[in-house]
Amino acid sequence: MEEVESSNLSRSTKDPLPSIGDTEIWSASDMAAAHTFLTPAQFEQLYSDSVKPYFEFWYGEAIQKSMPTLTHSVMQWVIAMLFARRGWRSATELRLKISKVAYPVPDVAGNPGPFRSPYPKEPIDLCVEILSPGDNLIDTFKKAAHYLDWGIGSVWIVDPEKRNAHQMSIGNPRPIPVSITDSLTAGSGNSEISIPLSEIFTETDAQLGNHETR
Repeated sequence: MEEVESSNLSRSTKDPLPSIGDTEIWSASDMAAAHTFLTPAQFEQLYSDSVKPYFEFWYGEAIQKSMPTLTHSVMQWVIAMLFARRGWRSATELRLKISKVAYPVPDVAGNPGPFRSPYPKEPIDLCVEILSPGDNLIDTFKKAAHYLDWGIGSVWIVDPEKRNAHQMSIGNPRPIPVSITDSLTAGSGNSEISIPLSEIFTETDAQLGNHETR
């Protein structure tokens, strides 16, 4: 696995993606212009968790997640299942409240131990983002960089269409490409987890075989 060249992560050739520790990686100006600046309390009043796709709170704005495809939804379930096989706890589309300026909803959250609250306020070990059609990979890298800044140990980004992935971690915040012959890893010591990317796609393909269409 090789790291993505930093020049490929820039918003422009003169504005590279800051590394972990910088104070502003994804500002509100990077997102669609908001009609009204929302406080966290206003966001929670206006955007119920019963509405899907979920809305995420980012810097005073409500951003709706992409509509998941069948493949996306099945892959979420598969990754959660593979976590369970390895003794990890998982939750799909769990809202995190580990920052005062954003309430993201990763596709899958993973942790070697139990989650401590219905909306975790302490960093967990792993977030997984599965790309949907229309999702921008560079924007997802920026989102992952925020996760790392907030103390999330690792982030996996899986692309069902290209059948590849990237991983980022606090120890190595630059996106590392993961091919179908490589494994995604997170955690350390006795809590380390490793899942071959091929296993994720094999299990997803098997489940999709039970459906008429992807």
